[in-house]
Amino acid sequence: MLYYNFKDYAGFKERFGLVEHGNGEKSRKNKIILAYIKQPSLFKQASETGDYSLINIASMSELKQTILERVQQSGCDDENLLHKVQLINYTFYSSKYETDEFNGVCQDGDVKCCRYKNSNNGRTYKMKAGKFLQALILETEFGKTLPEQVLVYLMEEFATDFQSYSSSTLIEYKLFVNKDFSRIYSSYHCPGDFGSCMVDRRHHYFYENAIDASAAYLENKDGNVVARCIVYNKVYDETGKIWRLAERQYSSGSDAKLKRALIDALIREKLIDGYKTVGAGCGDATSYEDINGNSLSGKKFRLECDLDCDDTLSYQDSFKWYDMDKRIAYNYPEDGADYGLDTTDLNLYGDCDDDDDDDDEPQEYDSYHQRNAWEVCTVWVHGQRESCDINDLDDFYEINGAYYHEDDVSHCDKCGEPYLPANGKYSGVTDGDYCCEECQKEAEQIYIQQNWYYSDYDHIYFEDRNDLTTYLHWDWNVVNYEVKTISKHSLDKYSDQFHLYGGVYYDRLNPQTGLPYYAEENEILQSA
Repeated sequence: MLYYNFKDYAGFKERFGLVEHGNGEKSRKNKIILAYIKQPSLFKQASETGDYSLINIASMSELKQTILERVQQSGCDDENLLHKVQLINYTFYSSKYETDEFNGVCQDGDVKCCRYKNSNNGRTYKMKAGKFLQALILETEFGKTLPEQVLVYLMEEFATDFQSYSSSTLIEYKLFVNKDFSRIYSSYHCPGDFGSCMVDRRHHYFYENAIDASAAYLENKDGNVVARCIVYNKVYDETGKIWRLAERQYSSGSDAKLKRALIDALIREKLIDGYKTVGAGCGDATSYEDINGNSLSGKKFRLECDLDCDDTLSYQDSFKWYDMDKRIAYNYPEDGADYGLDTTDLNLYGDCDDDDDDDDEPQEYDSYHQRNAWEVCTVWVHGQRESCDINDLDDFYEINGAYYHEDDVSHCDKCGEPYLPANGKYSGVTDGDYCCEECQKEAEQIYIQQNWYYSDYDHIYFEDRNDLTTYLHWDWNVVNYEVKTISKHSLDKYSDQFHLYGGVYYDRLNPQTGLPYYAEENEILQSA
């Protein structure tokens, strides 16, 4: 049973139903959210506490925000996690990791890794950002309850976010916010089409004439636009509050790190109050977040839009329900909003730019979705080569520069990264599958430390507790005996180093008495 804010099965299907693709394959909507909220233990806990906040999650951004907040709080509440780990705007807690004044940013220019200190020896190391987050999450009691799909999603999101954050501190991109809409929709200034259907279409006049908007973009040192978005300067919510919202971002090569860098720059300069979710969920019209990462999917936004049927229109991702009488565009269905602005036509009359100009229509064939696209790339589906829209790769994972269907890859039980099963490593120790030998060895080491039995004398772990016994070790620092473990094999092999007295083995006796120290007071024998 799920406690969720839909009324019936139709509501469930709308939120989590199956979607059939053009090739006959099916995939479930919001499957990561569903994987999380369907946990029986989650509902049981919510029923007992009356706190259903972890179940009533409506968007991917809200899932990310809510889970990471709980992970941080769980770490803060754990007295065994003494060390702070500051990453971006998060504060995690760990028993062995901590960060210095660089807040995780590697000073050697490696933007894919987090810099950290090992609190046991004070030395500085680095680890892949996604793997580092996984280690921090799994140290917390709350994090240990997360399903694999959610953990992998958080790792992937954090890897992108941290790479963008690191890049923004190490590599200089210049931010521009102005009215030069033609620049951000021109392939001359934006190498490639950014995976956008509006590049070179001359539809940018819409932003100049119909709405209050600004062009926001990053330029590299060569003066090329590498990431861009539209900022709506006056958006109203249902309470009348005004927001400055950054619309869906586009970037060179559809690079999510550049999209995140653009949003980070706008936030640093205090030019926006919210933005369209970066990555998963960005196609949802309501998927906005505020500058602190809080989901705004529950809000209803509207903006003034002065558009007639013959005026130039540019495709709208979010504010696509238009009421021409009121001159208002909404990001949700509204009575009276009879016009759809989510069209690539020149205007609401349905006119095309130029019927004789084939360059204005998508010409590349997307065999996976069975439709045309502006640009496609090669993907692999069940061992077969196909083509896919570069702006619609949600069903694929990139592995070593190639794209493989989600059903054809596995996720490493250690780091969560996708890999091809044929290249994986199986561990008979943990009964887990891993992407590489390094992850296999790390996982086995952690598993052995947590589940096997350590011999103080041999300095190794044993799988069977019966292989070990104990002896009393004389410690001059505390001037007393301490109980230590030793393998039975070593005790037998080095029996001349131990002394049996009263059924207990000692590694040192009092040379004056030939008895254990303090034996005359019978203290050590009683404790033994």
